[in-house]
Amino acid sequence: MTNLHRKSAATTAAAAMIAIALSALVPPSGAQEAAPSKSKAKAKTQTQKKAGAATAPKAVRRVPMYFGGLGLSAEQRESIYAIEAEYQSQIRDLESQADDLRERLMSECEDILTAPQKKALVEARKSAADRRKSTAARRKAEPEPEPEAATEPEPEPEADPEAEAADEEEPAPKAKGGAPARKPVTIE
Repeated sequence: MTNLHRKSAATTAAAAMIAIALSALVPPSGAQEAAPSKSKAKAKTQTQKKAGAATAPKAVRRVPMYFGGLGLSAEQRESIYAIEAEYQSQIRDLESQADDLRERLMSECEDILTAPQKKALVEARKSAADRRKSTAARRKAEPEPEPEAATEPEPEPEADPEAEAADEEEPAPKAKGGAPARKPVTIE
């Protein structure tokens, strides 16, 4: 790789790092309202399942993927929200049916197991739950790493011009008999 290639690769990498750092500072577009964080939404869903809550969760007002960048008017967004509201009850019903079917599936599969297998299954599930808890506690205890500022790469040492010229030269053509041809001698 020539020095020019190295420099251009380093410049491209530095530009990409700066672009990523700057994109984190840009607020989200106004086309979509902020959604609740995944961990909070997951905790609420689990709490509702445990409590057996039959109430419908609050609808999140979001436009479909890739619609946010189309410059939708407020009227268009409201129309999309209304369309989504029509389908949300059906989607919730189907998801509930799917959950019920999964529970029946697991119940029937567990009925086939022998007593020692059922005991081993309970232990495996308990072990997995313990691992998840310990991993979550460990992640919570670890401080979040601070984002590193984009730094310029160290300049590379100057390469020998003759060595670079040798990198760029084509192999010598072969003379008759397969031996490499002699290079002409230049006298300065």
